[in-house]
Amino acid sequence: MARPYALSRREITLVLFSIMIFLAFYNFEATSDFFTNSNLPGISSNPTVDGGLDMDIYGDWVSDDRRISSVHKQQEKEYASEGDIWLKSERVSEAQKQVIFGNIGVNDGFMHWGKDMPETRIVKHVAGFSIMDNVIMCNGTIFIVTDSPSSFPSLGSIASSAGNSHEAPLPVEWVVLSIEQARDILGSYGGLIQGTSWLSYAAIPSNYTLFSLWKTHSSLNTSTSLDPFRPPRRLFFPNIPTYIGIRPDLNGPIIRRQRSHSGFHPYLPKAAFPLLGLMYKEDWEDYALMEMPFVFERMVVADFGAAARSANDVPPFALPLVGLDASQDWWEPIRQNLAKFLHVNYNTQNLNSEQKKTIVTYISRQDAINGSRLRSADHNALVNALETLHESNDFEVNIVSSEGHWAERLTAVAKSNVILGVYGDSLADSVFMRPSERSALMEFFPADVFTRDAETAVRSLGIHYIAWWNDRRFETDSLPPVAPGSDPAQEVQIDPAAVVHAILEVVTRT
Repeated sequence: MARPYALSRREITLVLFSIMIFLAFYNFEATSDFFTNSNLPGISSNPTVDGGLDMDIYGDWVSDDRRISSVHKQQEKEYASEGDIWLKSERVSEAQKQVIFGNIGVNDGFMHWGKDMPETRIVKHVAGFSIMDNVIMCNGTIFIVTDSPSSFPSLGSIASSAGNSHEAPLPVEWVVLSIEQARDILGSYGGLIQGTSWLSYAAIPSNYTLFSLWKTHSSLNTSTSLDPFRPPRRLFFPNIPTYIGIRPDLNGPIIRRQRSHSGFHPYLPKAAFPLLGLMYKEDWEDYALMEMPFVFERMVVADFGAAARSANDVPPFALPLVGLDASQDWWEPIRQNLAKFLHVNYNTQNLNSEQKKTIVTYISRQDAINGSRLRSADHNALVNALETLHESNDFEVNIVSSEGHWAERLTAVAKSNVILGVYGDSLADSVFMRPSERSALMEFFPADVFTRDAETAVRSLGIHYIAWWNDRRFETDSLPPVAPGSDPAQEVQIDPAAVVHAILEVVTRT
């Protein structure tokens, strides 16, 4: 039988020594505190003490749960920009913290109403755009609870069917219930979605969705309004999925998917509406699958199908622009948010401004795959004419592509006084131009084609508008009849000399 191996004294000593070294370094902080005299220079567990290893590792930064170490030094800089992503706590008042962060906890999402059923209230309405309180969603159906249905507009004026925007919503989509019916169907408790929620019910997005929703929302912010004005917390797209195409097998290989088109660049809501969360069809379905009623404290609804069924001579998105009152500067907070994000001078310019140069931006569509564009010869001639204008000390000219980088394009737009471009979606960003008595949008159309989208949007902000058919010039009091045209890729001809002459007229008028 083999004799068990016995450790020698030397081996036992090495084992014990190794264990001690391991424990010492595993508990390095406690060990250093035990052996260190705090009155002597050298290693110290407090990184603020001068000298020593900790100073080399940690520096003089002091831990603060409200800050992130990597940006601590940047926060202390006096020249730090207001557009930086961090928030320095001492610069934010308690009132601002309430607006930004709110005081709603996880326990505030439950509501027990018993027999006291929440009753829906209509606050503001034009066709396709409504503000309502206590709207209830359950199993994907939106319920309006009221014993006075005649005080509400018809459901067809509020929304459309998700499957056909030309028709009123189906009974499984929107329903009006009496209070007694609601008690039987919805029960005595449910979830509470606090704050203001936006709902874009259309399945086809619009480039003016955010613009129209904010105007509708801003109708609460008037001198005569008694309703509190609070920024929106979330925007639901219940009929637009997050990504395009069929959802892949979660157990299969990873497939890169393109985000669905929502009518605006993904950066725009983050910059212009920093408190707004975006929620898509999958999020809406998550609420529906819970099989519990959710009460929306306040809901602002936009449905372009319902608006189109009522609109006459204005684009559907523009009904709140002409049908709802708001303060004169209703768009300024949003425009300034974007300008600050892009580090652009966001103050409104007036005739006595010290800015010496007029900034002109031409948004070119020559690189676009689809849609109309200028005839190549006219594009080149316009660029040459604008470059000649740029040589003057009175003008700064930007030529940006509609397909270029978002930040570059929007930076040029946000500081511009005059914007030029071929008609189409790319001119929707013109609402972010810097307003002044001399601001103007010039839109180029093929002959006998005209749409009022851009004209209606900028005119609601007090911006001058000129439409062009080659060398024919149309202003607000002489616009041609609306004629969308049959060829969306039709080539556009202009007279560059006439356009430059019009720019000079606009910026020199008093």
